[in-house]
Amino acid sequence: MPPAAHRVSLLLLPADLDAPGSVVVAALAALREDGFVGPDGVPGARPLVDGGFASARVEVFDGVRFASSGQGGFAVRCPVDGENVVAAFNRALPAWRTGGPRGLACACGREHDLADLRYLPAAGFACGWIVLVDVGGLDLTPEAHAALTTHLPGVRIVVRRG
Repeated sequence: MPPAAHRVSLLLLPADLDAPGSVVVAALAALREDGFVGPDGVPGARPLVDGGFASARVEVFDGVRFASSGQGGFAVRCPVDGENVVAAFNRALPAWRTGGPRGLACACGREHDLADLRYLPAAGFACGWIVLVDVGGLDLTPEAHAALTTHLPGVRIVVRRG
């Protein structure tokens, strides 16, 4: 497990985990147009995150990637009965990364998409995300959240350390 870091970033993921990276590129462009992010990713005139942020950028990938806290040691639970599925997840994630299905055979008797599992802290899957680097808080301002959801409906937030 990597050492704890003082810097915290927010990853803003689209609700549709198969949405192309162009969706998050357009969402960041809209945040710039709306005055939440300035040129070169610096904070804009309108507050985006409670406590501010140092910079914003987009990370886009050729396929779906897993986004997590980056610190390891998180809980993974079945979406049906809430039971701990960490052991099965620890086998399923690397299998998916090497070309296997994005699924997990669960003790509840069902097959779950890894994206449907319950993670604590939050984690998710996407083809791209907006990164807000070195945030001063973990929440978007209400105004920013409302604006962002018009461009990135159902936005999911993953907190990353480091």
